[in-house]
Amino acid sequence: MLCLLSSLILGGNPAPIELSYDSKQSAQVIRVDMKSPRARIGMILPPNFPGTDETFESMIKRTQPTAAINGAYFSTDNLNPIGDIVSDGKAVHEGRMGTAFMIDSNGKPDILRVIRHKTYIWGGYRLVLACGPALVLDGKVDVDWKTEGFRDPSVTGKAARMGIGYTKEGQLILVRIQKAVTFESMALTMEKLGCFEAMNLDAGASQGMYFNGKYQVKPSRRLTNVLGVWISPE
Repeated sequence: MLCLLSSLILGGNPAPIELSYDSKQSAQVIRVDMKSPRARIGMILPPNFPGTDETFESMIKRTQPTAAINGAYFSTDNLNPIGDIVSDGKAVHEGRMGTAFMIDSNGKPDILRVIRHKTYIWGGYRLVLACGPALVLDGKVDVDWKTEGFRDPSVTGKAARMGIGYTKEGQLILVRIQKAVTFESMALTMEKLGCFEAMNLDAGASQGMYFNGKYQVKPSRRLTNVLGVWISPE
C-alpha cells in the first residue's frame, strides 16, 4: 500500500515534490520532478570541506532545503567521503570508489559504476555524488559490491538502508528503507519503486532524511556530505 504523507503547495499550486510511504517495502519515498524549473538539486557540504563535518540539523538550518538525505559513506578517521564529489560544477573531492550519481549541465541524471582507483574528469557535470554500491543499472538489478570494494560486514550485511535513484521520466527518488535488508533486496525494492537506475547511500548512524520542515530521521553523528533539494515558489 502506498500512502501519500505530504505534498507541498507553493504559490497556490502543487509543488513538484512529495513524500509517501510504501508499506510493502517499508520505505519512505521522496519523489522530485527533476524536469520542473522550480526544482534544484545540489550538495550540502560543511565549511572547509573536505576533512570537516557538521550536524545534519546545522546543514539544514544553514541552507534551508525543501528536502534532504544523507550522502556517501566517509572515513571516521579523516572525514573524507569514499567517492568523488562534484558540487556546482566543481570537483571538490576525489575518492575513486563505488558508484556515482550524476546530473549534467542540462539537468539529465545518470548513475555510473566507476572503475576503482581510476581518476575521473567530471567535465560537463554540475553534481556528482559517488557512494554505492550500484543497485539498478540500465533498468536491471545489478549488484556487485565486492568488485566495488565494499568489505565491512556492518555495511554488506543486512541493515536499514538509504538510497537514491531516478525514473525514465526524470523523477528523482530518495528512499529510506526502515527494515534490515541486503543490498540485493534493496535493489529489488528500488526497481519496484520505478527506478531505472539506483544506488545505495550511507546508513547506520548517518541516516538523515528531511522533508518540508520535518526530520523524518536524524543522524546520531555529524555528517560530511548531504544531498539537498530546493523547490522555489512558482
